[in-house]
Amino acid sequence: MKDDLSIEKEVGSAPLNREMVLVNSRLIVTVLPEMGGKISGIVRRKSGTQFLHQTDENYQNVELPAYGQDFQLPYAAGFDDCFPTVAPCLISLNGETIELPDHGELWNSRWEVEQAGAGMKLTTYGKKLNYRFSKWVQLDGDSLIIRYRAENLGNFAIPFIWSSHPLLNVNPGDELVLPLELNEILVDGMSEEGIGKFGDRLSWHELKTKKLPFDLSVVQPKETEFAGKFFSEKLHTGRTGIYRKQTDESLIFDFDTNVIPNLGIWLCYGGWPEDSDEKDLTVALEPCIGRPDSLNKAMEWGEHLEIQPSQMREWSLKISVQDGKFKI
Repeated sequence: MKDDLSIEKEVGSAPLNREMVLVNSRLIVTVLPEMGGKISGIVRRKSGTQFLHQTDENYQNVELPAYGQDFQLPYAAGFDDCFPTVAPCLISLNGETIELPDHGELWNSRWEVEQAGAGMKLTTYGKKLNYRFSKWVQLDGDSLIIRYRAENLGNFAIPFIWSSHPLLNVNPGDELVLPLELNEILVDGMSEEGIGKFGDRLSWHELKTKKLPFDLSVVQPKETEFAGKFFSEKLHTGRTGIYRKQTDESLIFDFDTNVIPNLGIWLCYGGWPEDSDEKDLTVALEPCIGRPDSLNKAMEWGEHLEIQPSQMREWSLKISVQDGKFKI
């Protein structure tokens, strides 16, 4: 079946009036241009498996997020992109203090969208920093290809970090498949602060086998009440993914570590949101540029990048599905 872009669906007077769907013989991918360009679903047609974490809310009936609000339910689902920061922070730039919001400026923006071949191009613009951010989304057999471009439209260099933010649909017993070289990890945050807190560097293998009563690489039930965000060191192997044990399928992320050097790992085994009785069960495997989640800290540590005036940065990500448990 030929890759194709379906006709957008109109939803009357609902706040979200556009949904676009990419369909080929293998995958169904749903994109919400007016809600931050969110990829709200990746479904394998063969099995019907939904690989992205879903909200209980119907996005057609949800108010569009406002600039600067916290990234909370019901928006904390699907696949967003975080740029130029992930954590909310203040940065000093050209003598000015700039406040950047939680999970960056993209997820609460309305994106322009146009058909591009067998896929689509989505574009939005910075609010506190002067940039244009574009992504091309296209299907290729069992894979979803996303190409990114960030362009500096201003007169000063723009500092940034970028993180993919795919919240995955998981069940207890599913397995994270991580680069074999993953050893020392940087802690961005952790529910068990007695074991690790922000800035600590720990052994991933000891953490998952000796210091916790369960293996971090195996999805735990909500009753575990664990949450943690970690970063890899710079990687040589740009491949990671999740093995869905119940359906015997894998979702795989491939990326070029020369451009995307790190992997963020968000594990939520019933440990978030902290202030809600309704806890999440999800995992995010986040190929990323720069660390930690705060651009301010990344600038302090020299782990961010910059885009010079009239220049651009480009990178890409490939997401594939296959039967069985894949190997790195």
